[in-house]
Amino acid sequence: MTETPITKTKAPGLSAFRTLGFRISGCLLLLALPCGMAFAAELKFATGAESRAEFERVVKPFFAKHCATCHNDKKAKGDLNLAELDPDMKASTSGARWAKLVQSLTEGDMPPEEKPRPETAGMEAVIRWAHAEAKRANKHFAKRASYANGNAVPHEVLFNPASIPPFDGSPRVRRLSPEIYAASFLDKGKAKGVSQPFSGEGRTTFKDMGAPKMDEPVTMQLLQNALAIVEARTAHKLEDGKVKAIGFPPKELLALFDPAAPPTDAQVESAIAWQFNFVLKRAPTAEEKARFVALMKRNIADAGQVLGARYALAAVLMLPEAIFRLEVGTGRLDGKGRARLGPREIAFGISYALTDGPPDTALLTAAATGGLDSDEDVARQVRRLLDEPKLEKPRILRFFREYFDYEKAKDVFKDPSGGRAALGHPGHDARTLVEDTDRLVLSILEQDKDVLRELLTTRKSFVSYKTAADQKKKRAEALAKFEEEKAKNPEKFKTKTFNPPGREVFRSYGLDDFPDDQPVELPADQRAGILTQPAWLVAQSTAFENHVIHRGKWIRERLLGGVVPDVPITVDAQLPDAPEKTLRERMAVTQQEYCWKCHQLMNDAGYAFERYDHFGRYRTAEPVLDPAATAKNLDSKGRPLGPVMREAALNTAGIIAQVGDRRVEGSVKGPVDYMRKLADSERVEQVFVRHAFRYWLGRNETPGDAASMQAAHRAYRADGGSMKALITALLTSESFLYRIPEKSAQNN
Repeated sequence: MTETPITKTKAPGLSAFRTLGFRISGCLLLLALPCGMAFAAELKFATGAESRAEFERVVKPFFAKHCATCHNDKKAKGDLNLAELDPDMKASTSGARWAKLVQSLTEGDMPPEEKPRPETAGMEAVIRWAHAEAKRANKHFAKRASYANGNAVPHEVLFNPASIPPFDGSPRVRRLSPEIYAASFLDKGKAKGVSQPFSGEGRTTFKDMGAPKMDEPVTMQLLQNALAIVEARTAHKLEDGKVKAIGFPPKELLALFDPAAPPTDAQVESAIAWQFNFVLKRAPTAEEKARFVALMKRNIADAGQVLGARYALAAVLMLPEAIFRLEVGTGRLDGKGRARLGPREIAFGISYALTDGPPDTALLTAAATGGLDSDEDVARQVRRLLDEPKLEKPRILRFFREYFDYEKAKDVFKDPSGGRAALGHPGHDARTLVEDTDRLVLSILEQDKDVLRELLTTRKSFVSYKTAADQKKKRAEALAKFEEEKAKNPEKFKTKTFNPPGREVFRSYGLDDFPDDQPVELPADQRAGILTQPAWLVAQSTAFENHVIHRGKWIRERLLGGVVPDVPITVDAQLPDAPEKTLRERMAVTQQEYCWKCHQLMNDAGYAFERYDHFGRYRTAEPVLDPAATAKNLDSKGRPLGPVMREAALNTAGIIAQVGDRRVEGSVKGPVDYMRKLADSERVEQVFVRHAFRYWLGRNETPGDAASMQAAHRAYRADGGSMKALITALLTSESFLYRIPEKSAQNN
């Protein structure tokens, strides 16, 4: 692989891009990757000596150059003296300090802004060494907080109308999401041997917030996909010296493969134009046309007509525009020094914000004819797409799935027989619970009024709504057959009980049967909103019990706008295994001084949900082991018959504090009143807007986004809690439509 500079782009924010030339089978393939990107192999140390040698080689010089002036024996800023930081994490307790240091480097917090930025390669080498040494020491660094600095900006900075910081949006280059890549190429290509090259970021609030990170495996998969897609699009065979199509390849591409006559310039140009329109939804520029015509001719001369043409067509699938979302501001500059996104940037941004595919014809036409030049033009297109009933908009439901995290219920193993807790639920079906909550969200969005309040307080629920009627019918038929057989042979059925077919999911909701009408209203004193849906409760549980800490952390971060630090790697975050105690009693260990700094933010926020068991069923007591009764539970030969449980009183009281809003703070007695209290809070509503901003703009908010967020919150309220109004406001905000070019130039 050799680096060959081929083109330069004048678009602001793209100076960090370069093109790499690949010679594969004699053919040149273009691939654009971020500048400075390295395909570095993961480090592994077999011994401490190997680790120490690498530390001396790369880490120590880096610290001496960039860090030692502030972190030394005489001046230990942040209580960090690098001279005392032991590089042997296995023999010392320095792991937590190293984890914090690596996080500061990774997130750009260190060195501070006023200091020169270290070279990328050197910083990556330090981080790579630290992770390898932590792995050798069996002290794997915890991943960064799932928020990756989410909520880091104080809430008051963003929502104080009297003091709005200046806009500071930077040009951005974002990798396509897995869903967009699949919808744009994998689904259309119908090619064999293609697979998804991307995955969700996983360390951020939402999956589609990752930076444009690429490595060698991803790059090679993209290349493999590009070639497979082109091969499928140009499938043909030769019969009697003539080209015969296999499937339905476009005539523009098929014309390239006539063995009796090499393609003419016109045919090559036509094929390249078709491929550009297929991949990028636009015609090639004059410069691109000339470059790709020359590329195809050279490839054909080098590798033959079929292979040469296919590699040239595959190169279009490897252009930056096909792999990345370029949100850099190629439009006009305004009087405030902001560069507006270009019309195509806006068109693709809107489409990708709502769907998993490229812009439709109307949106592309608007981009080409000045129909996106004003904010009202943009709003008109957003409203058109939102109101189009036939257009699939999966990203809207995906926001609520990722925000509430209830889809994770499918990832939590449950033993239907009950396991050690002796609390089985044969009717448990996580997939159905998630589908029910999906349908509940969609029903609230259909009304589009007081959306957040409804999501937090509704008593309505769907219960196995896809199969309820069918299951009731099958159960009735099975029961009739059982009774018939029992009547014929009562002696045989004397000890048999009816075992209904299917899964009685209704028991998750505390019902005695599947409801005839959906949605059904659940008891007012038992359920209130998504957080009391079995799907959410299961998602925030373990295999055998509730997880108060996870539930409290979710409340603190997603509704109250707080930040809970990661668990230090030196802490074994396990509750004592004491089945004779309630979960609350076992959580007493979290009140130790070292732990309570974080747990005071989570425990009390999660206790209210002890009103439900780990299957999401409403309960009035918590089953715990009865040691005395278990000891006596023996058969006639003195052999143990198993554990005996007793019911312990529930304590669901908690206190919400350290929020900064007295209207939210105070005692918590149970989940229903708790949810209603949160639904009444303006702060909770604003935190919801923060998360919507984060999702639809694909990044964490900064102080400069205050005006955009306040405007979005006003639009949501003015339209009666309308999600459509909120999305429209976000997609017409300055944070979405503008960039500051100078910031990009400084960063580059």
